[in-house]
Amino acid sequence: MRKERPPPKPGKIMKQPVIGTKINNEAIDSLIDALEAVADEEAAFYVGYPVAATIDASVKIPALLISPQYGLVCFDVRPTAKANELSELKSSQRGIVLPLKSKLLQHTELAGEDDLAFKVNAITFSNNADDDQALIDNKIVGPKNLENALQSCSPFPTGLLKQINAAIERVANIRPKAKRTIAVTPKSKGSTLKIIENEIANLDSWQKAAAIETPDGPQRIRGLAGSGKTIVLALKAAYLHGEHPDWKICVTYHTRSLTQQFSSLIKRFYFDDYRDEPNDINLQIMHSFGSMGQRGVYAEICLAYGIPPKDFGYAKRTYGFNNAFRGICTELLTVVERDPKPLFDAILIDEAQDLPKEFLRLAYLCTRKHRVVWAYDDLQNLGDYQMLSLKETFGTDEHGDALVRLENEPKKPRQDIILPKCYRNTPWTLVTAHALGSGTYRDPNMVQHPDDPQLWSDIGYSVRGGDLELGKHVVLQRSADASPDFFYELMDPEDCVQFYRFGSDREQFLAVAQMIKEDITAGELYAHDIVVVFPNAIDAEKRAMYLRQFLADQGIDSHIVGVTSSKDSFHAEGKVALTGPYRAKGNEAPMVYLVDADWCASGFELIKKRNILFTAITRSRGWVRVLGLNQGMDLLMQEFQKLKSKSYKLDFKIPTLEELRQMRTLYRDLTSDDRKKADDFKKAFDKLNASGLEMQAILQTLPKDTIEQMLRALKDAE
Repeated sequence: MRKERPPPKPGKIMKQPVIGTKINNEAIDSLIDALEAVADEEAAFYVGYPVAATIDASVKIPALLISPQYGLVCFDVRPTAKANELSELKSSQRGIVLPLKSKLLQHTELAGEDDLAFKVNAITFSNNADDDQALIDNKIVGPKNLENALQSCSPFPTGLLKQINAAIERVANIRPKAKRTIAVTPKSKGSTLKIIENEIANLDSWQKAAAIETPDGPQRIRGLAGSGKTIVLALKAAYLHGEHPDWKICVTYHTRSLTQQFSSLIKRFYFDDYRDEPNDINLQIMHSFGSMGQRGVYAEICLAYGIPPKDFGYAKRTYGFNNAFRGICTELLTVVERDPKPLFDAILIDEAQDLPKEFLRLAYLCTRKHRVVWAYDDLQNLGDYQMLSLKETFGTDEHGDALVRLENEPKKPRQDIILPKCYRNTPWTLVTAHALGSGTYRDPNMVQHPDDPQLWSDIGYSVRGGDLELGKHVVLQRSADASPDFFYELMDPEDCVQFYRFGSDREQFLAVAQMIKEDITAGELYAHDIVVVFPNAIDAEKRAMYLRQFLADQGIDSHIVGVTSSKDSFHAEGKVALTGPYRAKGNEAPMVYLVDADWCASGFELIKKRNILFTAITRSRGWVRVLGLNQGMDLLMQEFQKLKSKSYKLDFKIPTLEELRQMRTLYRDLTSDDRKKADDFKKAFDKLNASGLEMQAILQTLPKDTIEQMLRALKDAE
């Protein structure tokens, strides 16, 4: 299939400054105003960033401009700049230039023969700078002389823009350490992956803002799976810890296996700036719930209030499996609301869509100045929880107004940020996940849809026909700028996403083992590049044990995440990871196999099943194989073929409000009471069927209204 690249969006968006910690607010705001009039649109401007380590201390750059027109420019920002202070002002310029040069010299691609391959320019800016020629000659200026000072700066070679951005943003440090020495064949999966991993080196403009900007209050970060939310939160945690070493900062999440990932990322980011380890007393990484051997935010709040934390066994017995965490958070909330205590100075929450609103409210009440940052994906949810309005989540004041309001004001850190670009999934993989996850091409109707159709635009889709309104027909396509160019240049949609149907377990598992063998040999992937996801959490361990035998027959080592390996570690060197849906979430791999996918095709609790399908597919950083058995797999393959026939466009009628309500009722998760009633009904039916009486004779004894109700219910179910 021809790789169709979506048409570009019309026009360009001017880059906004990234506002970190300000030094001299009034002067910084004046500098922003002055730069907006003269800076080129490709320029990036940072306030209070980056931080550069010296032997004795760490130096924060008051402001930094990365401009193809003017070069790399450090700004020292002052309330005043007087002619009689020239010596001290020049010394202060050197005090920020030298640490930055030292930081950049760690990157060999930026070095010349005996220094950097370009000049680091320095300008001192003050609203109240003397118009003294000696100051102007040394680039110590006010607003009216800023443009001339910039014009006299030395630009860098245009070919170095990407490398300079990568060095400033530190993202080069998250590239995989493995050199992929086994990848030697051009265009093998391993060789393609090596190129992609080297390409992902820069934060985009939205990621920069989300990582560095932190308002003195709540902040919301929304983005697709693979848009970089976890990396953004790790960068933010390291930055905040460096800026405020005395703050009690907490990073929390839903998926336990994220513990190791957050710990590793934060340590690397922090060390890059401070050449030191973060203080794990003040910067804490902990699970939202916790366990006997692992600290959790819920348990920490309980202990602070002198309340014994409830374990999961109690929670499940009292509130049922699906509402276990919500139930005990609600119990705790009744105590905390009476006497809120600021236990944290800031709390950063990943995977907020999988946490109950009661937990988010606990975090809000227990954080000083309500500095709660929560990141989530509107379209990825494995539990009963869904992201509600700000009023529903955080409550109201005595006038009924929402306690939390999010506003993006000029020259201030943004409170509401959307990350529209997906770096993990190929565009074809992502659209497949959205199509199957929502049931876009399911016959006879969809399974779910966001309440606000505008969300499609927010997460990187363009309208190619129709209207984004409830009840209207629409055609959606991934926007050209919502996926990196390297996917279109390096990947083949026919190879990225493939579906397979089998007639038996043995046939399916043998095929999976042989495909994985091919990935490792001809594909030149490592075994730990590969993840196999089993969608049904109840029998995932048993199914994984069965597949391990087939893999062993092919000479392939594997581990069952959290069973034969640590629950806090997802990948194991040299081993294929086998996992259920919940441990897979929050993790990723170049090659993903979704086995037993037919389980997600139909049946009860279809919203949860389709969300699992979406989550499993979006674990893939390159290729995904969806496999299953018999009729259920036929249904999924029919949906996928319709999507392909539409050239990976979503072409459908947006549900009305009433249809959305019906979906949530029909396809919702079953409560324990629902399950008991269904079980009782089945037992009664089995008992009648085994009685030896003709079923027709039994039905004739029922009232006519009852029979008609049963027929209507059966027809609706069908």
